Amino acid sequence: MSSFWTPDGEHQVADPETELVDAPDSRAAMNSREPNNDGAAMDPDAAAAVEAELEAAQQQLLSVPAEQIVGNHVIGLFELAALHLRVADPDLEQARIAIDAMGLLVENLGPQLPDHETLIMALQQIRMAYVEVHGALETPEED
Repeated sequence: MSSFWTPDGEHQVADPETELVDAPDSRAAMNSREPNNDGAAMDPDAAAAVEAELEAAQQQLLSVPAEQIVGNHVIGLFELAALHLRVADPDLEQARIAIDAMGLLVENLGPQLPDHETLIMALQQIRMAYVEVHGALETPEED
């Protein structure tokens, strides 16, 4: 089952029996009688319910300022990088991609983001964590 994120949480957007959301153009697929991924035709009532739920979730998402949503994604990138750094076998490449993406957003959008100063400090903190983990991997521990 697929979901759609809004500031109020995850919203399920597919009926568990139909799983239509995986189609490349779900609206077009819902309005047609073509088979879905499991070969069964989508019930028009189910398609209408899925579309109404998706529309409601989109309206809810539109009610939140974009800068707040982008700021939340910045924090998500911080958490993603931290996750890759704190596992037993750190994945520096994956952490670096998340940190670089976070840096692009924070440094280029600047004060357009809410709590910009906090985001700058978080970026500095995750960059330092990356350097520390990288250094620890470069220098084998003495027995």
